[in-house]
Amino acid sequence: MSASNAALQCVVVTPEETVLECEADFVVLPLFDGEVGIAPLHSPMIGRLGFGELRIRSGSETTRYYVDGGFVQVADNLVSVLTSRAIKSVDVDGNAAQEQLENALETIAAGEEQMAIRDRAQSQARAQLRIAERAK
Repeated sequence: MSASNAALQCVVVTPEETVLECEADFVVLPLFDGEVGIAPLHSPMIGRLGFGELRIRSGSETTRYYVDGGFVQVADNLVSVLTSRAIKSVDVDGNAAQEQLENALETIAAGEEQMAIRDRAQSQARAQLRIAERAK
């Protein structure tokens, strides 16, 4: 099978539901340390997701989702995304994200655990703001 006629299967799962099951030509994932692109016949991999935009290209259509961390596994042209939350990019609430960011910036963290919670909230809010701005 050549890369030109191969197709990726993409599955996005949250604890509550399977958000998406589709065929794709190309998938871009927000890893915790940068983006990675997945084309047909990609080498097997497992990665930790960051907060950001998942892009799925199928033909001339690109579907975009905000993903809230998690993990991705790629094997045999199957991209499996496990995340705590997946929201269509057009449904990301920029005002709520701005409020979350302001609250997180005002939070005083007394210990390592509280600092990690605060930093996570800031990262989530910033990623959502970037996505909400692009979706406009």
